[in-house]
Parts: sequence; C-alpha cells; structure tokens
Amino acid sequence: EECINRAIKSRDVIKKYEYQVKAAKEKERAAMSGFLPTFDLEYSASRARTRGSYGDTDYQNMSGFAGSSSYLPIGAIDFSGDLNETRSYSTFSATLAYNLFRGFGDYRALKAAQFSTSAQNYLLSAQIADVILDVKKAYIQALRAKSYLRVAKVAVKLLEKQKADTQTKREVGLVTKREVLKVQVELDSARQNLLTAETNFIKAVDRLKRVVGIPYPTQVDLNDVSLREIDVTNFEKLKKRMLEQRSEIRYYRMLISSLEEQKKASESNYYPSIGVSLSYTKFGDDFDMKTKDEGMDYETLFMMTARWNLFNGLRDYAGVKETLYRKIATERELNELENQLVLQLRNSIDNLKVAKNRLKVAESAVKEGKEHYRITYESFKNGLATTTNLLDARYFLTRSEIQKVDAFYDVQIAIAELQRILEITSK
Repeated sequence: EECINRAIKSRDVIKKYEYQVKAAKEKERAAMSGFLPTFDLEYSASRARTRGSYGDTDYQNMSGFAGSSSYLPIGAIDFSGDLNETRSYSTFSATLAYNLFRGFGDYRALKAAQFSTSAQNYLLSAQIADVILDVKKAYIQALRAKSYLRVAKVAVKLLEKQKADTQTKREVGLVTKREVLKVQVELDSARQNLLTAETNFIKAVDRLKRVVGIPYPTQVDLNDVSLREIDVTNFEKLKKRMLEQRSEIRYYRMLISSLEEQKKASESNYYPSIGVSLSYTKFGDDFDMKTKDEGMDYETLFMMTARWNLFNGLRDYAGVKETLYRKIATERELNELENQLVLQLRNSIDNLKVAKNRLKVAESAVKEGKEHYRITYESFKNGLATTTNLLDARYFLTRSEIQKVDAFYDVQIAIAELQRILEITSK
C-alpha cells in the first residue's frame, strides 16, 4: 500500500492526466461565459491634416441672392482662400451586451464541456489503475526474485554440507576422489546460480523503485504479501461488474455524450440569435477627449438585434455531420473495447485457475522432494545411497521449490491482473 500511494503521488504520467483534468475544467468554465454579459471599452484617436488653395467660387459672384455678392445659399461651404488645417478627433465608448437567445447553443456547449471533464476524470482513474497494476506486478516480481535467491542459497548450503560429508567419506576410503569432484562441480554451478539470483534480485528491486518513483540509493523493505482472492465462479456477474466499473468504458460513454451535445450545439446555428446591448460613446476634438466646437458631445444607444443566417455555404450542415460521424466512430471504439475486455476477463480467469492448480501440484512436489531428500541423505550417511543419488535428490528438491515459487507468484500476478480488469484498486 505504501508503494502504491507513493507511486500515485510521484509518477509524472499521473500528473499529466491531472493537468488534463484541470484543462477540461477551465474549458468548462469558459463555456459558462456564454451565459454572462460582455463589457467592452474602446478608445480611438486620429489626426487629419488638409492642405490646398482654392480661388473664388461662383457663389461669390452670384447676383440675385439678396443683392450681395458674398451671400451663400443655405448649406453651401465657402472654399475661398487657402486651406491649411489640422484637426484631431477622439472617441471613447463603453458597451454592455447580453445574449438572450442563440438556439440553446451556449447550454449545449456547457453540457459538452461538463461531459468532457467527466471523461478526463475517468481517464485519470484508468491511468491510476494502470500504475497500481504496475506497482503490484513489480513488487511481486521483486518478491519472486527474493524467493529465487533464498532457494539458491539453500541449494549452495546443501551442496556444501554434502561436500563436507563426501570429503569425510573420502578420507576414510569409503568413496573415491571422483565422487568428491562431482559434488564440487555441482557446488560451483550452484554458486554461479546464486550470483545470478543476486543480480536478478537487484534488478527487480531497481525496477520496483523506478515504477514507484523511489530514488535509487534508497533501501526498500520487501514484505511478503498475498492479494485478496476473487470469486470467479460467476462469470456473468464479473462481466457485468467490469462493464459498469471500468474507467475506460465510462470515459468513452462520457465522450459519446459530449459529442452528442456538440452536435446539438452545432445544430443551434439553424436558429436565430437575439441580443441586446447598451453603449455610451463620448466624442472629443482632441486626444484628451475635450470638445472645443459646438456639436455632439456624447451618445447613449440601446439596441436589440435579431439575426438569422439563412445560408452559409452548408458550413453548419457539414459541422453537424462531422460531429455525428465522430460520435459514431467513438461508439464503434467502445464496442470494440468492451469485446476486448470481455476476452481479457475470460483469459485472466483461466490463467488464475491454471496458476492455482499448478500451485497445488508444486506444494505437493515440495513435500515429496523434502521427504525424498531426507531419506536419500540418511541412506547416503549409512552407505546405502551414492553421491549421485544424493545430488539427484537435491536437484529434484531445488526444482520443486523453484516451481512452487513460480506457481505462487503466478497466482498473485493473475489476481493483480484480474483486479485491474475488474477495476478493484484495493490490496
């Protein structure tokens, strides 16, 4: 449990999915903005310079307008003389706008974002379950390597004892030197196996450290564990539980729901949109917003706008179809995943049954091997068995112990894999 908890906290692959969940939540919060008003501020300024020279116009020489040559009609502009003028203009506006109706597109977009957040949470749960399985398997393999090391040490100890006994018999002339050399060869081989077992144990512990996220100089205490048994007699019950609990299946279901809401959000473009806005605009004759001449100083405007697009080149139609096809493709992925998981469940149950049967046979073989070695050793001491008989008995015992180790930890691996398939994260 300590290794599992540490791996969940330290593994970068889990942190990666945690940040993806955070990103999905921010996207959900962004979708909420469609229900809130918008407020904009805008300032603009410009400066225009006009240069030119204009002669007298026809207006100045006109007679018949109240008898005055300088009289201009109403609305006419006097362009006489030189024009060399620079003017500055500025405007400042504040606009508050609110959408009243947009074909339920904002609501659908929010629902899609919420389903997407749920999907990312399930994806995170699936990754955590994968890490837990990795830790369990790495821990079990380290225990297996530790057991191999123990068996190798016992084998060396037995051969050292046999060598001493054989050497004693050699000294009194009961056996030949050839018998002593035969035991020595077996002892050298056992010592090589011990060195290999020590190296494999170190490698297994290092792999466990990497999976858990423990610094390499840190020591790891390995305690024997036995995972909780799972009743596999009712396959349909386990299958139902798996299809309901697996995070990957829930992820796809949430993803399908999100795509359905996205499709409905795209369909909202077929509806009109209605919005209201209130704006205040101030005009200035210079960059500092001061008004020098007589004229409009500010303007307040309330506006209601209804807009309905009738044709946009089938873009909305194509968007709806694209989302629909993505949803159908995801549904096919879900079906494929469910079929694959059902097969994994069946195979995992079969593997567990086979491993348990092998363990029963191996346990019986160890008992028989120990008894056989005891009888052979007593016979060897009494001169009723040869060195070869004792070496064979030791070999059979060591082999049966290794087979028991393999069978026991194969059962543990099978249980761990079955727990992962059923989404059982407890020990």
